[in-house]
Amino acid sequence: MRYLGGSVLPTIALLATIAALAPVGHAAGLPEPEVAASWVTEVTATSARLRAEIDANGLPTTFRFEYLSEAAYRGNLEAEPPRDPFEGAARAPATGAGNAGDETEPIRVFPQQLSGLAPLTQYRYRVVASNSAGTAFGPARPLRTEAATNAFSLLDSRGWELVSPADKSGGAVSLSEAVFGGGAFQAGARGGTVTYSSASSFAGGDGAPGTSQYLSTRGAGGWSTANVTAPALSGSYGDQPDGVPYRLFSADLSRGLLLNGDRCRGEGSGCPVANPPLPGSGAPAGYQNYYLRDAGGGFAALLDAPDFATSPLEPDEFGVSAVGATEDLADVVLSSCAALSAGAVQVAAVGGCDESAPNLYEWSAPGGLALLNLLPGAVESAPGATLAAPFGAISPDGSRVYWAQGGDLYLRDGATTRWVDEGVGGGAAFQAAGANGAVAYFTKAGHLYRYVVETETATDLTPTGGVQGVLGVSGDGSRAFYLTASGLFEWDEGAIAEIAPGADAAAPGSYPPATATARVSADGAHLAFLSDAELTDFDNHDDVGGQPDTELYLYGPPPGGGAATLACISCNPTGERPLGSTTIPGTVANGSTSVYRPRAMIGDGRRIFFTSSDGLVIQDTNKRPDVYEWEAQGVGSCGLSGGCVGLISSGRSAEASTFLDASADGSDVFFLTGQSLVSADPGSIDVYDARAGGGFAEPGKPIPCNGDACQALPAAPEDPTPGTLVPSAGNPPLRIAKAKPGKRHKRHRKRGQRRGRG
Repeated sequence: MRYLGGSVLPTIALLATIAALAPVGHAAGLPEPEVAASWVTEVTATSARLRAEIDANGLPTTFRFEYLSEAAYRGNLEAEPPRDPFEGAARAPATGAGNAGDETEPIRVFPQQLSGLAPLTQYRYRVVASNSAGTAFGPARPLRTEAATNAFSLLDSRGWELVSPADKSGGAVSLSEAVFGGGAFQAGARGGTVTYSSASSFAGGDGAPGTSQYLSTRGAGGWSTANVTAPALSGSYGDQPDGVPYRLFSADLSRGLLLNGDRCRGEGSGCPVANPPLPGSGAPAGYQNYYLRDAGGGFAALLDAPDFATSPLEPDEFGVSAVGATEDLADVVLSSCAALSAGAVQVAAVGGCDESAPNLYEWSAPGGLALLNLLPGAVESAPGATLAAPFGAISPDGSRVYWAQGGDLYLRDGATTRWVDEGVGGGAAFQAAGANGAVAYFTKAGHLYRYVVETETATDLTPTGGVQGVLGVSGDGSRAFYLTASGLFEWDEGAIAEIAPGADAAAPGSYPPATATARVSADGAHLAFLSDAELTDFDNHDDVGGQPDTELYLYGPPPGGGAATLACISCNPTGERPLGSTTIPGTVANGSTSVYRPRAMIGDGRRIFFTSSDGLVIQDTNKRPDVYEWEAQGVGSCGLSGGCVGLISSGRSAEASTFLDASADGSDVFFLTGQSLVSADPGSIDVYDARAGGGFAEPGKPIPCNGDACQALPAAPEDPTPGTLVPSAGNPPLRIAKAKPGKRHKRHRKRGQRRGRG
């Protein structure tokens, strides 16, 4: 690709040239020009540079840019009768037209500089290319100027607070999913608390596993941190995937689910060094087990001696795995090939039981352990059962659990088992559930079905098929979002609406709901999802490599109500092409347990947190991934139509910053960064909180000194009483000698005689 020179032909001569060549162009059957691309660069508060690629298709071609304010653009669209949306637009070049040449391949035309724009104002622009065969119009692209000041500030009057301790014994906080295959990183729903993992040991601690766990709490003067790692023998936890003791915490962080580690330290038979159970936990020695940590720091075993006594196997012949739980950890679903309760069938295998034929158990407080995988009317379990999904298959109160066995889908509803996909002949795949498990969605052969527990019926929502995946459902189960080859759709109590035609690239991690990056608000009104398809008027092709970057889109009604719209909330507000892609976390893998999704979407979808490799604000200068916040107009401190986007991290760190989690209302946003954002931070990787209205007063900086001024002050005297206050006789009286009469005059006379000598 090359630029065409920037000369502007005189208008009369140019028109004459086009008229003279018109018959030749038509005779040759040459088509009108094509606009291959148009974009904006170098946007400031009052200026911007417009660029385009134009294919002249072999005919002498001219071009121009047209631009006007968004308000004027909308006014033209809404006029009666409708007008050209760019009626009354300014032009660049201001007079005449630019020369686009007569090439037969796209060329980059000479960029046009716009000046005199208003700060922080939305505009629209398009490129127009003309030759003797016709005129081509480029798409209407957005352009928003920067603010008149580049002073750095966070949205919602947020302030940075150092959460992890400044003294980490030379260590650092580990990255999520990077500690022996996992790590527990969760924010307390009510704010003011967060837990995180690290391969470094600091802030006390009684044990020596490969990974330590920390719980930080906000106080009036700052954050305090407790090492909540349970005591264990060194080597009790292996490497990946289960090298991390804590698997999951309750929503308020008052409870924690802890794997007790390997039953022995060392290889070979005979258990060279036994890993003893925690005192007072009630755990029998020698078995793999799980503990539940309470708010007071006490531990209780999920499985007790009677549970293990049901199976004749030795402790080293089977394992136990936590595969799901409710938010409050009052119910935990366990998987094991061993028979841990009455009615459980144990499939024998060499050296123990068959791990490919597990049973499912639900532990609840105070009920204890109950067998889940019972087929309808059966009294013995159906081995080979799995939880239907690691996230969303258990109702919030634990009363309903969806599970699968032999390719079929079942529901354990209290003491009853229901065959969910019986009406379609089995073979379905669970997607999501709502309304406390009373409604479930599953797919089979490209069809999406909605199952209602009360009637035990499944309805085909997509009779024509073609469903590729489900992105999520509303909390009450009345809405579902799904993807087909033709685009993204919403099912809303029988009505189907197309959200994004051609959204075939919504797939990267956006579904299924159990692990997806996509988020649906509790009321189902808003859907956030990732896509590398160009779904709005923003050009998401990378400004460096030209390939499409992944952006974050939000579908839903605007503030105050109205028809739902689709917006790109991670696209650069200036309209400039991206420098990199955007990500939001799906379900976080913590070893073999994947049951937690960070709160990336807050409440009703009016606030979303994400990580972007693009520089979305002028203060982001590091060209590294940074954490951002988007919020709708009227939320927090945002007053802009279309919403506001702002940094959560600094945008200046030499390394990438990573979003961890947020409180339920979004007032606390926790992230990892290697930059020291407060004076008390000496360095290393730390957890920070960008807290709404937060920030702690920092100590004043000492006055700099030079030379001798840097020396220490002398020590105070032993007797601090000033000498002037000590009683004494005082100074002697002043005495003036009196001269004898006549002598003074005689001396003066002699002095005068000496002065008179020659």
